[in-house]
Amino acid sequence: MWKILLRIESKHAEVYASSLTPEEEVILNDQVAEIILEEPRAKDLRAMWNTRLRSLVVSQSVIEVMDS
Repeated sequence: MWKILLRIESKHAEVYASSLTPEEEVILNDQVAEIILEEPRAKDLRAMWNTRLRSLVVSQSVIEVMDS
């Protein structure tokens, strides 16, 4: 089994968690969001990881626009 733990420490952790919530269970505590991805095949885990990162990049872009 392959596993990745993503931990986001940010004042916007809730926003990042929201961008991932429909797809994965996200643990949200104060300003920390954590997600664990598990797959039996590394290739599948890599695909899942790439998808989640794209969601986070979009969220970051929105946050930057709203903060400016």
